[in-house]
Amino acid sequence: MHEAICGRISPEEIVELHQQNRKPYLLDVREIDEYRTLHATISHLLPLSILSQRQGLDRIDADTDEAVYVICRSGRRSLTACEILHEAGYKKLYNVEGGMEAWRQRKLPFLEGENIDE
Repeated sequence: MHEAICGRISPEEIVELHQQNRKPYLLDVREIDEYRTLHATISHLLPLSILSQRQGLDRIDADTDEAVYVICRSGRRSLTACEILHEAGYKKLYNVEGGMEAWRQRKLPFLEGENIDE
């Protein structure tokens, strides 16, 4: 079911899109404390706990026909978020494979937070 709703993209591909000045809209659906600990500086926070209540959609600065890349810690909550966004009318959704764990392990740029070197 998820495959029909959202595509997959690697953290490296997100970084590449950003470096090509394509400004990907990266939506982080982790909780605030997780985000503070470690996040991609190019991401926008909207916790799944808020999104699952169908709230916060007005915070998304992307039109429903624009690509939205969704990230969480490991890639599971972002799938749930993609389902919610799909129901809200978003058409181009991509789940970031491996989430922030993969981003951190691969030591990709744009990391910020308290525990970057864990």
